[in-house]
Amino acid sequence: ATMLRHPKITLERIEKFLSDTYFTDVNLYGRIYPLRDPKAVTLQVHHASGRVTHTEASKGQYADAKIGDSFGPSWSTHWFKVNITVPPSFKGQEVHFLWNSNSEAMIWRDGVPMQGLTGGTWVDKRVHYRLTPSSNGNETYSLMVEMACNGMFGVGKDGMINPPDPDRTFSLSQAEVAVFDKDAYALFIDLTTLYEMAKNLPEDSVRRGQALYTANQIVNAIDTSDGTPSFEAALKLARGPGGLGVHNGGGQHQVYAVGHCHIDVAWLWPYAETRRKTGRSWASQVLYMDEYRKYTFVQSQAQLYEWCHQDYPELFSKVQAKVKAGQFIPTGGTWVEMDGNLPSGESFIRQFLYGQRYFQKQFGALCKEFWLPDTFGYSGQLPQVVRHCGIECFVTQKLSWNNINKFPHSTFIWEGIDGSQILTHFPPANTYTAAANVKDVINCAENHKDKDRTNCSLLVYGHGDGGGGPSVEMIERLSRLGDVDGLPKVEMGTLVDYFDKVKMNRDDLYTWVGELYFELHRGTYTTQASTKKGNRKCELLLHDVEFLATLAHKIGACPYPRDEIDECWKLVLLNQFHDVLPGSSIGMVYKDALEYYEKVTATCERLIAELTSKMYGGSQAPDEDTLVVFNPTSWRRTEVVKLPHNAKHANATTGGNLTQTSHDGSLLGVVSCEPMGAHTASYTETFQKVDTTASATHDKNGSVVLENKFVRAVIEANGTLTSLVHKQTGREAIAPGQAANRFVLYDDIPLFWDAWDVEVYSMEKTFPTGAGKVELVEAGPLRAAVRVVYESLTKVSRLEQVIYLDALSPRLDFVTTVDWHEAHKFLKVEFPTTIRSPTATYEIQFGHVSRPTHFNTSWDLARFEVCAQRWGDLSEHNFGVALLNDCKYGYQCHRNILRLSLLRSPKAPDAECDMGRHTFTYSLLVHEGSLQQGGVVREGYALNSPLRVITAPKGAAEKSVIMKNAFHIVPQFAGDDSVVIESVKLGEDNDGVIVRVYENKGGHARFSLASALPVRKAHSCNGLEQNQAALEWSADKKASGQVGISPFQVLTFKLEV
Repeated sequence: ATMLRHPKITLERIEKFLSDTYFTDVNLYGRIYPLRDPKAVTLQVHHASGRVTHTEASKGQYADAKIGDSFGPSWSTHWFKVNITVPPSFKGQEVHFLWNSNSEAMIWRDGVPMQGLTGGTWVDKRVHYRLTPSSNGNETYSLMVEMACNGMFGVGKDGMINPPDPDRTFSLSQAEVAVFDKDAYALFIDLTTLYEMAKNLPEDSVRRGQALYTANQIVNAIDTSDGTPSFEAALKLARGPGGLGVHNGGGQHQVYAVGHCHIDVAWLWPYAETRRKTGRSWASQVLYMDEYRKYTFVQSQAQLYEWCHQDYPELFSKVQAKVKAGQFIPTGGTWVEMDGNLPSGESFIRQFLYGQRYFQKQFGALCKEFWLPDTFGYSGQLPQVVRHCGIECFVTQKLSWNNINKFPHSTFIWEGIDGSQILTHFPPANTYTAAANVKDVINCAENHKDKDRTNCSLLVYGHGDGGGGPSVEMIERLSRLGDVDGLPKVEMGTLVDYFDKVKMNRDDLYTWVGELYFELHRGTYTTQASTKKGNRKCELLLHDVEFLATLAHKIGACPYPRDEIDECWKLVLLNQFHDVLPGSSIGMVYKDALEYYEKVTATCERLIAELTSKMYGGSQAPDEDTLVVFNPTSWRRTEVVKLPHNAKHANATTGGNLTQTSHDGSLLGVVSCEPMGAHTASYTETFQKVDTTASATHDKNGSVVLENKFVRAVIEANGTLTSLVHKQTGREAIAPGQAANRFVLYDDIPLFWDAWDVEVYSMEKTFPTGAGKVELVEAGPLRAAVRVVYESLTKVSRLEQVIYLDALSPRLDFVTTVDWHEAHKFLKVEFPTTIRSPTATYEIQFGHVSRPTHFNTSWDLARFEVCAQRWGDLSEHNFGVALLNDCKYGYQCHRNILRLSLLRSPKAPDAECDMGRHTFTYSLLVHEGSLQQGGVVREGYALNSPLRVITAPKGAAEKSVIMKNAFHIVPQFAGDDSVVIESVKLGEDNDGVIVRVYENKGGHARFSLASALPVRKAHSCNGLEQNQAALEWSADKKASGQVGISPFQVLTFKLEV
């Protein structure tokens, strides 16, 4: 009969005919498995003591189990022995094993992982495993199923991102064998495709009408009440001229579809579960590759490959074979998909160094694309880092989540702050977990913002975040969509295929300059403060260890401790994953993360002690009269320091020299050290005369004045700062009548993503905080200090800080301890200044960026909270104020007020996020001139990387001049401090000393790299330490020839010593 004109009703009729919920006794979905037999399966279960191996599980005690049994609690593991006897009636049929434990699971066969399973009823369900394409009847199979008591997205209590429910149980609802009807399934995919065309194409389009008409004809053509229905006529309709058999013209949009499995290395589950998610996900994909030879799959993150190699060696061998065949494609080049804002520049490079070297070693090739689809913003220095590590193309999509402005491009050139460019694509389906359906394919064309310039796009499909990857249904759907009239053309391709196509039109693309700011998840600059502190401190410790280890190795004191350094770096890089370092994971992830930071810290501190001892004679006994001073930066420094405790010198005084005991009983002294070096000094040398002192005096109104030759600061009796005068210029930095160092408590209830988001409206609602009480604790001469106690910062939180001003620095340091017990509150400290400027400047990796201090446009307003590394600076002509930090990342500057974000208190997915004690330091620096002229960069380093002073080993003596001035920069013009040595390490192949420098002021410069080491020859190299060009080196001058460097450029050198 002819279809009547009731398109909406007809469309719903087709939907119900395909439904896995409604009318399955008479619809097409119900015919996919026409015969089932749960009695053909017998089960025994072993309740494992943890995440045990297959070998361990095989030795366990097993008891009978059945459908309907429940298993738990959350995160527990249960192993099943599954014995199957295929019914004789199944002979000649394709037979599947169906398992649904409403949780994640893995099928093992003969000790090898075969396929991952995802239970439940959601769209990511994966419950079938093919036993045989053609049964003989009566054959038997012995399998094992590893059941994990967690879902694909963990075990959130009453909601996915809520804190975990520790007592969840999971019921086994299905364990049976079934006949798989291939014709019914093929028709199901065909009809689903036509249904989606009818649903998603424009209502007035010819192809929509044809698809709806044909789909309705198919429904009419099938009699599902027939015990063995024929689908031949319906398949002919589906693939005929009214269905999928009509092809496109040559101008249609081209989609390159790549399978992908986004696996968060931790998020709503711990690292340990991710290792199993990797096995489950990859086992499935490798299995599908055997059946679908054109299927291509991309997978990032070297860490996942290493875990797979360690935990599933047989599976890893299969992965290697599929990589060689071109189906399983490593991508990204990094160790993990790291956060794009918070890691240091050196960490960014190490992500690629460790990742790319792993891929080269295991698969014989480097990744060709940078892959970071799910991080929360992208530093303006990433294009240079990516190019420096040998990659030219980039794929992401997260900015499609922006909640204020829509990013204007899909395919474009992204240019970093140094001018480096990478070809960038945002897949216009706006997801990295596409369902590979008609709607996704249409979106690839319709949402493409640059289709006038490049008529192709990527479709990244597959279940993800919690792993899984593409399903058979997705692959089958795409196989129908290669060339269907009315839809974009689809090819199962590779990233290389796509970018090679785009490069043909590269010159026509728009260029976006600077950071890719993400207008969402701004709270991740602050959440989980202890993790962020651990990251910063461990990055700095590894810097120091690598430099000392290189020095010790090159003077023959000891071997380079590469294995220990590599292990530490891998732990730090792992914790930089984009749901760990930002603070958006469950609490158990942070227990692991802090344990890793403690391990790195302990290892690094031990190595520093051992390396120092070996460089200075090897004795373990201390020399009470001698110190070792280590300067980790590339310029000479003289600073007030806290000396190691030493009873012999505890009351040291020498006539006319300066000494001081701090409020905590430590002895203070003054030390100097040459760039990037270490040397010995006697205790008495630290009591040297200096041409200035610091003082603290009480004022009449109860305030305290801290003063040195650089600044004069007034601390009120309530702890606020009401005056900070730069003495050389006479400029006041604090706005008249305003209180600085004021703690402000903001309302912090986001729209949904609790740990992730702080919203613009949070600025509208504040809560009062209690006043502090000031006590003068140090009056000089080397350092002046006051203690401020906020006994009741709020009803439940307490804050205490010591404000320091030492004799040799213009920096005012606020060493702060907070006992924090809030709920949905956001603590900031603010400094109203006398500065007027339309922009503020913030340090990022290897440079800095300027951002507006006003809300003129929606793009300006969107950046109400921004990310920085060690400082933010607000300057006008010839004067400025910088707010520095030692472990914070969130900043806000509106008009003349600089704010630093200190602590948040979200309750999901970690109910205890940031509760407890926190210690951190922030500093206020007033300076003459611009930030470049005012020493802001160096003060940021000084706060974060203080001179290290330790007691020398017995018999310590200067080994050589090498230790005093191992590396330094010789500028073309005296006084030019534009070039910073960022890191020194031994080359990965032990083939030289790696020295990395960058230009920090935003201008061109020329310099020579100097070293006291006996350098034989030198090369410039890339971030992967591959030589590029020979570098002139003068043995007489112990320096290179003049090298040019451009604004914010990073240069890496390899010195053969």
